[in-house]
Amino acid sequence: MENVVSQKPMRLIWLDQLKAVSMYIVVLGHTLLDFNKHKLFKFIYSFHMPLFFMISGFTFNPDKYERIIDCIKDKVIKLAYPYVMLNILVIPLWFINMETGMIGKDSIPKILLGIFYSNSPVVRAPSNATWFIMTLLLAEIIYYAVYHFLHDDKSVFLMSGILCLLGVLAPLGNEVVDAPLHLDVSLVAQFFYGCGYLLRKNFNYIKSCFCGYTYLKLIMLVMTGLFFSIINKQVDLSNELYRNFVYTLISSFTISVSMFYVFSRIKLYPKIMSYIGRNTIIILAFHIPVMRVIQAYCPFFNENQMNAILLSFIVFALMLPTIWIVNQCFPFMVKMPDKIKGIVERV
Repeated sequence: MENVVSQKPMRLIWLDQLKAVSMYIVVLGHTLLDFNKHKLFKFIYSFHMPLFFMISGFTFNPDKYERIIDCIKDKVIKLAYPYVMLNILVIPLWFINMETGMIGKDSIPKILLGIFYSNSPVVRAPSNATWFIMTLLLAEIIYYAVYHFLHDDKSVFLMSGILCLLGVLAPLGNEVVDAPLHLDVSLVAQFFYGCGYLLRKNFNYIKSCFCGYTYLKLIMLVMTGLFFSIINKQVDLSNELYRNFVYTLISSFTISVSMFYVFSRIKLYPKIMSYIGRNTIIILAFHIPVMRVIQAYCPFFNENQMNAILLSFIVFALMLPTIWIVNQCFPFMVKMPDKIKGIVERV
């Protein structure tokens, strides 16, 4: 295995920093929702979710579990539990958003159902952005299952690609209702997740490809991603809009690989950036409800794109005290208590 895998502490620092910046990009994309015809919005949506799945796949360890059921239990503990609890914690903000007219009227039983269905076109949850968490859960289980049975990277990559193709083709049918937990999206997500794992295994080689004319190569990669995001239609994984999937793959991989390389080479502010990177799950749950509260009482931020960008900085800054409050006052919302964890592990 490549040396980069053994350098765990250093790798985690820059990877957390990459997660932090990627999370800001997600926040920026959501503050620009009212300006979704603009090229900046289109560019962000062409790569930001694939990037996050690749970041998650970068830490994939095929030897971590002996059985598939062990993988499932671990994902329930680390992803499903905080997903449900954080959505419950967000309900007061959801109520404010509903009362101010920022979202449609729903009942408590309906949004509780939305938590477990996790697909907003069918039924909304208190925090719809958390769809990513459950989709990641399914993507990780699917990819681990494929690896568990096939073992070698080439066979796994081929099967992962086939499943991805099925996920891309699924929305082309005439479904009566969208799948719960974005099941078809998870088939696409597991491919990006697997590519993140392969990126880690070959990261030293990829970094060597940037030797000589490094800045020129980075600029060419970013410009390539920008070009294909512009000529493609609007991409939106959560709504199963993959558009020209070849273009989507090109824009996703060129931008993502560029960001992986850059963040592996630079040092930002490790403490605050790593802190944010380790708590992106809380930001996922809270940033849209908080953003809507601000927009309701300060419509100034909805007037033009520059104001929306300013709002993204404000919302992202507000996530720091939000993270602290959740971790200090409601730690059981993000980490399953040991007693419940023991029960899950014994099942």
